[in-house]
Amino acid sequence: MSFKKRLLKSADSIAGSIACTALSRAQKAREIRPLQEIEGPVVVIRPGGIGDAVMLLPMLRALREAFPERRIDIICETRNRKVFELSMPGSKIICYDKTPCVAVSALRHGGYAAAIDTEQFHNFSAAMAALTKAPIRVGFKTNPRRHGLYTHLVDYNTTGQEDEQFMKLLQAISDVTQFPSRAGILADAALPELPDSLAGVEPARTLVVHAGGSIPEKRSPAAAMSEVCSTARDEFGLQAVIIGGKEDVGYAAEIANLAEGAALDVCGKLRLEETVALCRQSVALLGPDSGIAHLAVAVGAPVVVLFGPSDPAKWGPPEGAGVSVTCQAQCAPCSLFGYSKPCRNPECVLTVTGPQLVEALRTILENEKWKKRQ
Repeated sequence: MSFKKRLLKSADSIAGSIACTALSRAQKAREIRPLQEIEGPVVVIRPGGIGDAVMLLPMLRALREAFPERRIDIICETRNRKVFELSMPGSKIICYDKTPCVAVSALRHGGYAAAIDTEQFHNFSAAMAALTKAPIRVGFKTNPRRHGLYTHLVDYNTTGQEDEQFMKLLQAISDVTQFPSRAGILADAALPELPDSLAGVEPARTLVVHAGGSIPEKRSPAAAMSEVCSTARDEFGLQAVIIGGKEDVGYAAEIANLAEGAALDVCGKLRLEETVALCRQSVALLGPDSGIAHLAVAVGAPVVVLFGPSDPAKWGPPEGAGVSVTCQAQCAPCSLFGYSKPCRNPECVLTVTGPQLVEALRTILENEKWKKRQ
C-alpha cells in the first residue's frame, strides 16, 4: 500500500471518527419524500480505488437516466477522476484529496437534494454527506459511528455483488428499479489512440496481461503468468502485452524474461485511458482482481481474473463476461472493506498454476461469443 493510501486510512480512522461523532445527531424527522419530489442537484461521494469506481457505474448511469435534467456532482479521489470523466461526461468532478477546500465548499454550498455516500465502512465520507445538510443523505448501515449522519440507512451484503450493493442506495431514495449491466458499460466511451509504445502491436491479436494488483498478495507466480504468455503465442497466435503501474515494473520484467520473447513489456508506460483503450481492442485480459480487470469488463473485453484474498462472488466478472480462477485455500477469501490480512505465504495465489490459467483462457477463446474479437 502506498504512503498516501496509508496516510488517508490513518486520518480516516482518527480524524474521521472524531468528525462523525461531532456531526452525528438523532434523526427526529426523517425525510420520507422520494428524490423525485425534491428539487436540486445530487452529489455522489466515492472514496476508494478504481475497482469501486467501476462497480459504481451502473448506479450512476441509472441516476442520470432517471434524472436527466439534474446536475450530478461526484466527490472522489484523484486516481478515480478519469473513470468518472469517461463515464459521466458533463458532471462536475471534485477530487477531495487534491483540492480539499474546494470539496468542502462544494459540499456546504451545493444546495443538494441528496447526498449518496457509497463508501462501505470508513468515516470521512459520512462527514462529507452531513456537511451538505441535504434533506436526503443515504449510506450503508455498516459502521454505527456513521448512522446519525444519514437520513436513510441501507443494509450491506458483504458477499453480494458490489455493483448490486451500490444500486440499493439509489433504490432506497427513489423509484428507480432498472439498472444497466457493468459489462460493456464503457464500450462507447471516448478513448485516445494507442501510444507509440504500442507501435506494431495488432490489438485484435493481443492478450493483455496485467502485472498489477492493489497489493502484492494478489499476484500469482511469475512463472505461471509467463506460461500463459508462451501458450498464447504458440497455441493461439496471440501476442501478450504486459501492463501495470510503476510499482509493478519489477514483477512485469520477471514475467517477460521468463516468457522469452512471447510478451511485450510496457508496464509503467501507459496512462490509464490508454490502458483502457488497449483492453477494449484486445482479445482478452488476464490478471488479478483489480480496477484494471473491472475496467476491461466495462469496455466489453472478456477477462480471466485471478482471485486470492478477495471474493469472486463479490468482485468476479458478471456471467458471460469472463472466468474467475481460484484455489481451495481454506483461509481465502480474507479481504473485507478493502483490508486483507497480512500474509507471508499467500497460498491462495501462489498455488495457482500455469495450466489453470491457460485452461481459463482457452475457455474464453473457444467461446463463440468472443471468437469474433480474434
